[in-house]
Order: sequence, then structure tokens, then C-alpha cells
Amino acid sequence: MDSQWRFPAEFEKQESVYLGWLTKTYIKGYETDSVLTEIVKELVSHVKVRICVPDKAQEDHVRAVLGKNGISMSKVDFYTIPFTMLYWRDFGPIFTVDKDGNKSIADFNFNCWGYFPDTDTQARMMEKIDRTIARDIGVPSRMTRLVSEGGDRELNGKGTVLLTEACEFQRNPNLSRQDIEEQISEMLGVTNFIWLKRGTFDDDAYNTTTLPGPDGKGVAYRSAAANNHMDEYCRFISTDTILLAEVSAEDAAKGIVEKENRLRMEENYEILKKAVDQDGKPFKIIRIPMPETLFFTADPDDEAYFGLASYPSYSDGTAFPIGQSVTIVPAQSYCNFLISNGVVLAQKYWEDGKNMPASVKEKDKAAFDVLKKAFPDRKVVAISTLAINFGGGGIHCSTQQEPYIGK
Repeated sequence: MDSQWRFPAEFEKQESVYLGWLTKTYIKGYETDSVLTEIVKELVSHVKVRICVPDKAQEDHVRAVLGKNGISMSKVDFYTIPFTMLYWRDFGPIFTVDKDGNKSIADFNFNCWGYFPDTDTQARMMEKIDRTIARDIGVPSRMTRLVSEGGDRELNGKGTVLLTEACEFQRNPNLSRQDIEEQISEMLGVTNFIWLKRGTFDDDAYNTTTLPGPDGKGVAYRSAAANNHMDEYCRFISTDTILLAEVSAEDAAKGIVEKENRLRMEENYEILKKAVDQDGKPFKIIRIPMPETLFFTADPDDEAYFGLASYPSYSDGTAFPIGQSVTIVPAQSYCNFLISNGVVLAQKYWEDGKNMPASVKEKDKAAFDVLKKAFPDRKVVAISTLAINFGGGGIHCSTQQEPYIGK
């Protein structure tokens, strides 16, 4: 089904970037304010930034943080509405445009990444944010009851979309592939669908299975996860070029997580090699490394612990040890970057003084070099993002772009 509305690709010119800002410490010693400050600092010389906060007290706090860091407010404004999770990519406004340059907002249903029913109080709170913004800025909103998040799909702006089966069917278990395609087509102007199989192993639902601990010993928990999101492993970087995560054969021998991720990414690679765009042409495919798996300790008083402890047992038979510290793995990805006007904000993980293996720094550099080569006309900046990764997402998840239409 063709639509009069089109979702502009992220690499097209932007009017502004929406950024969710919650002040959280998911794990002691890692403050979200530090990451979000860096994001604003790097964006404001390229694009307007609309910082989204849940209340006036948070706005005042953010203003103080930005002022303390000497960040110009000339391209910053604030939008206040209740929300409880950082990741505005997924429940914030999805801007679409028509051939006359008018904007609308595509209003999808939301069930907190498949963890809650869509009738849940938090899900309802955040599901209506896009409609409220549409009303406040004076553009129409168009509703579908399809459950879908901004981070679970990638579009090239010309009619092609990348979707992950493990994500879309988990969110919409009663819908067929045709049902989903019809709704995506109508809402976003898609004519060509490419279905990949699974996201990364460490981005599977965090409340179902565990991961092997350090050196394959013991048990580790995902600190949180978007549950098979596309922007954790595969991205459009131009209309005809796709960036796909890769695990080398050497890295796959390191452990179960790496081995499984290699299997999944190579399965997706085989699909992409045979895929064509909306005009029947094959894609250029660039591979980018996956980060080294990092392990941290979550104590019972850490915010990252609360969500884990709310699930006393997992489908793999693990009983969560309530009251005891646990090993966790954050949501790491080199694909969770934001493309904006003249800049790409990338993620990195090496931090001095944190007792990390040298291989982390090496992977950071390798991924950074891929992005620099992939975006020759944009400045690529790498930001240490662990503080927001502990919540289950990253830079791309925390932001959502509004397209520029020249009016």
C-alpha cells in the first residue's frame, strides 16, 4: 500500500533532535547526566536540540548542568511531559512528510519493548507522547495499533525498510507478516521490505534467559535490553549502503555470546547479500565490529538491579538471587550511533582507570575507523556511553530527529 507520507532517512537534513533526559545512576559511578551533556555539547553546533524532561524541576537541573559545562543554550529548548524511560527513539514523535513539505506524526502503539501489556500504566503514559507533541506543535497525527518502536526499524528514505522478525512478531504475536507490512507501508511510505532474522544475543529480552559470566563461568544478566532492536546491529548510512555488525571467527571462539552473535549476524548478512532496494538494485554492505563483552556488578541498591529482581525466575531455569549482588552486561553496540547534520555521534567503551582489557580500546578504534570512512562528509565523535547503556539503550535510542523541510 502506497502512502502520501514518507519517513525521511536519518542521514537527510534535520530541523532538530529530540533528546530524552532523565538523571539516573543505573550502576554506582555512572551518571546519565555526563553522557547526555556530551550529546548536547556535540549536537548544538549542528542542529537544534529539544531536551525532553518529565517536569520543571528536571528542566531546572538540566539547565544548571549545561550552564556548568559552558554549553550554549541558543539552539536548545525544552519540552515537558511525563515519562519514565530515556529512550525517546522508541516512543517519541515519528515525523513523516508529504510531497508538499507538510509534516505529520506516525502514532504507533507501545508496550514497553514487549515487556508489559499495552494497557500498562507506563506504556499508556509514553504511548500518547507522540500524539501530544503533534497537538502541541500543530501537525496531524496518524494512528495505528501496530506495536512498533523507532529503534526496531531502519529506513533509507526511498521506500525500503529493514525489520527484524524476532522483534516485530514478538511485539505483534497476533499479526501476520502481511498485516505488519500493510501498516508500516501506510504509516511510513514503505514499498520494499527486507526481513532479517534476529538481533544480537545480548539484546534478547532481559527477563527470559541469562548469559555466561566472565570467562564462561557463572551467570550474568543483561542489565536491560530493547529486545532485538535493529539499531543495535544494522543501520542504513545512505540510500544504498547498509552497515552490519560483525563478529570475526577469532572472536567467536572466545565464548558463547560471541559465537551466537556471529551465527546471527552471518545469517543476516546472507539475507542482505541477496536483498535489493526499492528499484531492484543490490546494496553496498559494510561490516563493523561488535564491542568486547563487558561485565559489571549490580548491587541490590542499584537502579539496574530493580528491574532484574522483579523477575524471580527465568525461562532457562535461573532463579534470581534476591538480595545478592549479580554480574550484569550492559547494552553495548557500535551501531547505536546518531546521524545528524554534519556529525555522527558514536559510542565507545574504553575508559581510563576502569581496569578494562586492552582489547576494548582496540575495538573502539576499529569501529571508529569504520565510521570515519563510512561518513567522509561528517565529523565523527565518539562518546563514552556506559551510563545510558546500563538502562538498555544508547545514543540512538535516546534521540529522535525531526526532518527539515525548508519552510
